[in-house]
Amino acid sequence: MAGCGTEEPEPTTRVIPAQESVQGRGITDWTESWYHWMFAVPASQSPTLVLEADCATGQSEPVFLVPVYDGAKTYQRSCNIPAGKPVLVPLWVIINDYPCPDSSFEPAPGQSLEAFLTQGAMDYNSLVQNLTVSLDGVEIDPAEHRHTTGLFQFTAERSLIGQLPDACLQGTSQPGVSDGWWLMLTLAPGSHEVHVTGVDPSQEAFDYRYTLVVGR
Repeated sequence: MAGCGTEEPEPTTRVIPAQESVQGRGITDWTESWYHWMFAVPASQSPTLVLEADCATGQSEPVFLVPVYDGAKTYQRSCNIPAGKPVLVPLWVIINDYPCPDSSFEPAPGQSLEAFLTQGAMDYNSLVQNLTVSLDGVEIDPAEHRHTTGLFQFTAERSLIGQLPDACLQGTSQPGVSDGWWLMLTLAPGSHEVHVTGVDPSQEAFDYRYTLVVGR
């Protein structure tokens, strides 16, 4: 007699609302994990620095973390994603960290470090214009997917110092605050495209395409 076991249904493609928890954690918390992962991968293997690098390098979380690429304002990247994993995609994100070589980069009298870094990150991102994002050709309102962390500690792998566009990286534990726009997705098996465009705070246009290939 044939067994009557049931198979888990395949995930459907869905944008997860910003307030939902994923694997028991808030999406803002997962954005911190994205930075911990990104800063832990050595420069020679880093998908942030090497466009052809495997997106999954160094990943062990139950959420797949899609890497940005810092080498160009326009790029296309393809990532192979295990079946069943939620996927976190950065749209436009920054981290404001401390301390920095500029001796004037300090909180105002009476201002907390967290408030200082948060204000700087949000003020910078307020200069981003015309941010658009689509998933498989369907437009999504990025305003509903902005996440600002609290103060958190991270450590940048020393080989990244001078390679990433962040003069404040120390190579030891340091505090930072991140702000930006992210999508947390569930994706059905097959190929999907996330397309991001906008104008950055330096008035340069950016255009990113992520091809996300989900296994079965």
